[in-house]
Amino acid sequence: AVVSTQSTGELTFNRASSSRSIPFSEVAAAVKLPVDEVELLVMKAISLNLVRGSIDECDKVVNLTWVQPRVLDLSQIKEMNKRIIEWAESVEKTVADVERQIPELLCN
Repeated sequence: AVVSTQSTGELTFNRASSSRSIPFSEVAAAVKLPVDEVELLVMKAISLNLVRGSIDECDKVVNLTWVQPRVLDLSQIKEMNKRIIEWAESVEKTVADVERQIPELLCN
């Protein structure tokens, strides 16, 4: 059970922060449990403060917003670095878009 709850965190960590709505079926496949046991697993992970989020029973989706920090191996650090670079590029594009629109916004 502990391995399954930790795997839930791992599944979340491996996703982009904008893509943390995870179908029960995907959680079940990742932790090798039947779909009908996913909700209890996620509730347990939340109660143990391994993850934070919510469960949408109707849509059979888990929305995770936070994962307990832990020691990362080199490949995970490289992946995190890649995501930070992508995020920084996205922020730069947004700033450039806003700067281009400032004259329009000030004139109207």
